[in-house]
Amino acid sequence: MKNIIYTIGFMLAFTACDNEFLDRTPLDQISSSNVYQDEALAQAYIDNTMGRLPFGIHGSTGYGQYPCMIASITDEARAKSGWVQNNSIIIKGAITPTQSGGLDLWNSAYVTIRQANEIIEGMEASSLTEAFKAAAIAQARYIRAFTYFDLARRYGDVPLITQAQTLEDDLFVSQTARQDIYAYVVSELKEIATVLPELSQAGSANVSKQAAIALASRTALYAENWTEAATLADRLITGTDNDGLDLFDDYRGLFLSTGGNIETIFEKQTLPPLAGQSFGLYNFPVRWRSDWGGQTDPTQELVDDYEMKNGLPITDPASGYDPSNPYANRDPRFDASIFYHGSEFSEIQPSKGEPFIDMEWNNGNEGPGDPGKFHGAASITGYLVKKFANPADGFSPQNGKSISSWQELRFAEVLLIYAEAANEAEGPTNKVYNAINRIRDRAGISDLPTGLSKDQMRERIRHERKIELVFENHRYWDLLRWGIAKDVLDGFVPHGIRIERTADAPSKEVQPQLFDPQYLDYTVFEVQGRTQTFPDSHNKLPIPQSEINKNPNLKQNSGY
Repeated sequence: MKNIIYTIGFMLAFTACDNEFLDRTPLDQISSSNVYQDEALAQAYIDNTMGRLPFGIHGSTGYGQYPCMIASITDEARAKSGWVQNNSIIIKGAITPTQSGGLDLWNSAYVTIRQANEIIEGMEASSLTEAFKAAAIAQARYIRAFTYFDLARRYGDVPLITQAQTLEDDLFVSQTARQDIYAYVVSELKEIATVLPELSQAGSANVSKQAAIALASRTALYAENWTEAATLADRLITGTDNDGLDLFDDYRGLFLSTGGNIETIFEKQTLPPLAGQSFGLYNFPVRWRSDWGGQTDPTQELVDDYEMKNGLPITDPASGYDPSNPYANRDPRFDASIFYHGSEFSEIQPSKGEPFIDMEWNNGNEGPGDPGKFHGAASITGYLVKKFANPADGFSPQNGKSISSWQELRFAEVLLIYAEAANEAEGPTNKVYNAINRIRDRAGISDLPTGLSKDQMRERIRHERKIELVFENHRYWDLLRWGIAKDVLDGFVPHGIRIERTADAPSKEVQPQLFDPQYLDYTVFEVQGRTQTFPDSHNKLPIPQSEINKNPNLKQNSGY
């Protein structure tokens, strides 16, 4: 293997306690001949490469920092600021090969893949112990497989490169079909699962057998390989590979976890200031911060999709839904995921007023209002994201200081994968019902009705994914793989809630903070300037024009 010089940078965070390492010179660069002969250095480089995988909680549409979450390009939410690329490019249908609005990760992904390939080749030639080498190679293969999964779901056909290329190699690699990429990813993950440690031994911040199986089941689902996806998921549900996985009993608390939750299969933990995330900076409510914030605003359409506790939709006359008290007796995941008028956030002292979210129209707090008459940092829909708002971040979280982990794979998703795949393969069996009802039972709402057809169950599963996985970067890719993105998003006009005091409400002087529904009027309004255009071309991202220019064997995706 050709000798390579690695810049260690972030690696110091993992090895600074090793005096022998600190004695090495120079401290900013280390030769590959040394990296692959030292376990601490090799593991640091692997951890560095693992750190390149997506971290979605701070609002990234791709791999880097971005102030509003990918939910803002779906029917889940809208970004507040018009200048952000979610609004200025993506929802306008203006993605091009030179501007993807932050969704592009081609270059970053292939850097990650090259690093993974280098690790694999370096370990194979290393004189380190066989046990360490096997573990290191398995971790690198996981990183590579994850990255190829993400590339394929975004771009479709992509080059499959499984060795660190040199100038002697043919650098103009042609694309491999998306289905073949998915098959490769599943095969890789199934193979490394046989050598990876159990989750209970590795911990959820590290790659485990369960993480490999879960990612393989997700990939098989995207490939519509229903039987394989269901079989893999079931290994984690009822099989010997369960390893103690279960649903955590507190849905809200699950997303404030800083590591090691019973439901978490694979996560990226934070350790500010070395590694943090910025959800709080970009998304905390107005009175709980000094700047930024309020960027990702849930839509009324999402709010209306939450059922009542009795499991009935709000459109069902038997549900008990009261439009004059719209947030009462709803699916508890609604209160856990969305800040609405009257939501309590008392764990942190707000800058002024009572510790309740104030979405009143034109009141100068968290809520929307007429142009020029409301706080510029307020929500444009009358809602904010609560799901990841961690009180432990304190007042006015700063950039990179929020501490919650990003849970990339969790047990609830595995249950949903099984339910969807098994329903497509066999129809609504008892095991399909059980998988969905376990999630609903944890949420505190009634089970699904019996006697559903396959098509009806499909719609219920899709609805359950939208609610259970809300804001977790699934909805956009789900709409694409289901083939309904254009139906749902093209022409989608988001709505919000206008909340005003009734004529007989007590005056502000008597009761300055008023949240009693009996004194409030709720009116749904259209959010201006946020209508979405979704052309057929958006079903795949364009390959960056710079890559097309460099590689004559690449074929651009249709419509670009």
